[in-house]
Amino acid sequence: MLLSLSSNVASAEARFEISEVKVNLVDKVYYLSAQIDYELSDKMMEVMHKGVPVVVALDIEFLRSRKYLWDEEVAQLVQRYRLEYHALTRQYLVTNLNSGSQHSFPTLEVALALLGTVVDLPVLDKQLIEEKERYVGLMRASVDVAELPTPLRLRAYFSSDWHLTSEWYSWILPN
Repeated sequence: MLLSLSSNVASAEARFEISEVKVNLVDKVYYLSAQIDYELSDKMMEVMHKGVPVVVALDIEFLRSRKYLWDEEVAQLVQRYRLEYHALTRQYLVTNLNSGSQHSFPTLEVALALLGTVVDLPVLDKQLIEEKERYVGLMRASVDVAELPTPLRLRAYFSSDWHLTSEWYSWILPN
Protein backbone atom coordinates (compact mmCIF):
# COMPACT_ATOMS: atom_id res chain seq x y z
CA MET A 1 0.00 0.00 0.00
CA LEU A 2 2.87 2.39 0.80
CA LEU A 3 4.45 1.64 -2.59
CA SER A 4 1.16 2.41 -4.33
CA LEU A 5 0.88 5.71 -2.46
CA SER A 6 4.39 6.78 -3.44
CA SER A 7 3.75 6.01 -7.14
CA ASN A 8 0.58 8.14 -7.01
CA VAL A 9 2.55 11.03 -5.53
CA ALA A 10 5.15 10.76 -8.31
CA SER A 11 2.41 10.76 -10.93
CA ALA A 12 0.74 13.78 -9.35
CA GLU A 13 3.93 15.82 -9.79
CA ALA A 14 3.99 15.20 -13.56
CA ARG A 15 2.00 17.85 -15.40
CA PHE A 16 1.85 20.14 -18.41
CA GLU A 17 0.41 23.62 -17.83
CA ILE A 18 0.07 26.54 -20.22
CA SER A 19 0.46 29.69 -18.13
CA GLU A 20 0.41 32.41 -20.79
CA VAL A 21 -0.39 32.92 -24.48
CA LYS A 22 0.01 36.12 -26.49
CA VAL A 23 -0.87 36.59 -30.15
CA ASN A 24 0.36 39.54 -32.21
CA LEU A 25 -0.51 40.56 -35.76
CA VAL A 26 2.57 41.50 -37.83
CA ASP A 27 2.42 41.99 -41.61
CA LYS A 28 -0.92 40.15 -41.94
CA VAL A 29 0.30 37.09 -40.03
CA TYR A 30 -0.59 36.19 -36.44
CA TYR A 31 2.39 35.13 -34.31
CA LEU A 32 1.95 33.19 -31.08
CA SER A 33 4.17 33.39 -28.00
CA ALA A 34 3.46 31.15 -25.02
CA GLN A 35 4.84 29.92 -21.71
CA ILE A 36 4.33 26.24 -20.87
CA ASP A 37 5.47 24.50 -17.71
CA TYR A 38 6.54 20.90 -18.29
CA GLU A 39 7.06 18.45 -15.44
CA LEU A 40 7.73 14.91 -16.65
CA SER A 41 6.86 11.77 -14.72
CA ASP A 42 9.67 9.74 -13.16
CA LYS A 43 8.84 6.83 -15.49
CA MET A 44 9.08 9.08 -18.54
CA MET A 45 12.48 10.43 -17.44
CA GLU A 46 13.72 6.90 -16.72
CA VAL A 47 12.76 5.67 -20.18
CA MET A 48 14.19 8.80 -21.84
CA HIS A 49 17.52 8.25 -20.06
CA LYS A 50 17.55 4.74 -21.54
CA GLY A 51 17.47 6.22 -25.05
CA VAL A 52 13.77 6.52 -25.88
CA PRO A 53 12.83 9.99 -27.22
CA VAL A 54 9.66 11.73 -26.03
CA VAL A 55 7.56 13.68 -28.54
CA VAL A 56 5.57 16.66 -27.28
CA ALA A 57 2.80 18.12 -29.42
CA LEU A 58 1.29 21.60 -29.25
CA ASP A 59 -2.22 21.53 -30.71
CA ILE A 60 -3.35 24.99 -31.82
CA GLU A 61 -6.81 25.70 -33.21
CA PHE A 62 -8.73 28.79 -34.29
CA LEU A 63 -12.52 28.83 -34.23
CA ARG A 64 -15.03 31.38 -35.51
CA SER A 65 -17.67 31.96 -32.84
CA ARG A 66 -21.25 31.66 -34.06
CA LYS A 67 -24.43 32.42 -32.10
CA TYR A 68 -26.80 29.70 -33.24
CA LEU A 69 -24.48 27.07 -34.66
CA TRP A 70 -21.41 25.26 -33.44
CA ASP A 71 -18.17 27.17 -33.70
CA GLU A 72 -16.50 26.80 -37.09
CA GLU A 73 -12.88 25.61 -37.26
CA VAL A 74 -10.85 28.10 -39.31
CA ALA A 75 -7.33 26.73 -38.90
CA GLN A 76 -5.44 24.03 -37.06
CA LEU A 77 -1.73 23.56 -36.44
CA VAL A 78 0.25 20.86 -34.65
CA GLN A 79 3.75 21.93 -33.57
CA ARG A 80 5.82 18.91 -32.54
CA TYR A 81 9.08 18.63 -30.61
CA ARG A 82 11.25 15.61 -29.81
CA LEU A 83 13.08 15.57 -26.47
CA GLU A 84 15.87 13.03 -26.07
CA TYR A 85 18.87 12.29 -23.92
CA HIS A 86 22.28 11.36 -25.36
CA ALA A 87 24.17 9.31 -22.77
CA LEU A 88 27.54 9.62 -24.49
CA THR A 89 27.57 13.44 -24.43
CA ARG A 90 25.25 13.73 -21.39
CA GLN A 91 23.24 16.32 -23.30
CA TYR A 92 19.51 16.78 -23.85
CA LEU A 93 18.50 17.41 -27.43
CA VAL A 94 15.32 19.29 -28.42
CA THR A 95 14.34 18.95 -32.07
CA ASN A 96 11.57 20.98 -33.70
CA LEU A 97 10.00 18.28 -35.87
CA ASN A 98 8.20 20.87 -38.04
CA SER A 99 11.33 22.82 -38.99
CA GLY A 100 14.13 20.37 -38.19
CA SER A 101 16.07 22.79 -35.97
CA GLN A 102 17.93 21.25 -33.03
CA HIS A 103 19.40 22.56 -29.79
CA SER A 104 21.36 20.70 -27.12
CA PHE A 105 21.38 21.45 -23.39
CA PRO A 106 23.42 20.28 -20.40
CA THR A 107 20.41 19.71 -18.10
CA LEU A 108 16.81 18.56 -18.42
CA GLU A 109 15.61 21.69 -16.62
CA VAL A 110 17.18 23.96 -19.26
CA ALA A 111 15.82 21.80 -22.09
CA LEU A 112 12.29 21.91 -20.64
CA ALA A 113 12.57 25.67 -20.13
CA LEU A 114 13.39 26.12 -23.82
CA LEU A 115 10.67 23.70 -24.83
CA GLY A 116 8.21 25.66 -22.71
CA THR A 117 9.09 29.04 -24.21
CA VAL A 118 7.37 29.52 -27.56
CA VAL A 119 8.36 32.77 -29.26
CA ASP A 120 6.77 34.24 -32.39
CA LEU A 121 5.44 31.03 -33.90
CA PRO A 122 3.51 31.94 -37.10
CA VAL A 123 0.07 30.38 -36.64
CA LEU A 124 -2.54 32.10 -38.80
CA ASP A 125 -2.80 34.23 -41.94
CA LYS A 126 -5.02 37.33 -41.52
CA GLN A 127 -6.73 36.51 -44.85
CA LEU A 128 -8.43 33.50 -43.23
CA ILE A 129 -10.54 35.65 -40.90
CA GLU A 130 -13.37 38.09 -41.52
CA GLU A 131 -13.16 41.58 -40.00
CA LYS A 132 -16.41 41.74 -38.03
CA GLU A 133 -16.38 38.18 -36.70
CA ARG A 134 -15.17 36.94 -33.32
CA TYR A 135 -12.46 34.27 -33.23
CA VAL A 136 -11.20 32.11 -30.39
CA GLY A 137 -7.78 30.49 -30.20
CA LEU A 138 -7.18 27.24 -28.33
CA MET A 139 -3.94 25.52 -27.40
CA ARG A 140 -2.90 22.45 -25.43
CA ALA A 141 0.35 20.55 -24.90
CA SER A 142 0.56 16.76 -24.71
CA VAL A 143 2.88 13.78 -25.00
CA ASP A 144 2.41 12.00 -28.32
CA VAL A 145 2.21 8.40 -27.10
CA ALA A 146 1.82 7.17 -30.69
CA GLU A 147 5.49 8.11 -31.31
CA LEU A 148 6.83 5.69 -28.70
CA PRO A 149 8.32 2.34 -29.76
CA THR A 150 5.59 -0.31 -30.10
CA PRO A 151 6.34 -2.39 -26.95
CA LEU A 152 6.41 0.76 -24.80
CA ARG A 153 3.43 2.34 -26.60
CA LEU A 154 1.14 -0.52 -25.61
CA ARG A 155 2.01 -0.08 -21.93
CA ALA A 156 1.88 3.71 -22.17
CA TYR A 157 -1.74 3.71 -23.35
CA PHE A 158 -2.73 2.19 -19.99
CA SER A 159 -0.33 4.12 -17.72
CA SER A 160 -1.05 7.51 -16.18
CA ASP A 161 2.71 8.20 -16.27
CA TRP A 162 2.45 8.81 -20.03
CA HIS A 163 -0.90 10.59 -20.29
CA LEU A 164 0.40 14.11 -19.81
CA THR A 165 -1.88 16.69 -21.39
CA SER A 166 -2.51 20.28 -20.39
CA GLU A 167 -5.95 21.79 -20.20
CA TRP A 168 -7.06 23.70 -23.30
CA TYR A 169 -5.94 27.32 -22.97
CA SER A 170 -8.25 29.74 -24.80
CA TRP A 171 -8.08 33.39 -25.80
CA ILE A 172 -9.88 35.87 -28.03
CA LEU A 173 -8.01 36.63 -31.25
CA PRO A 174 -7.35 40.39 -31.61
CA ASN A 175 -8.56 41.97 -34.86
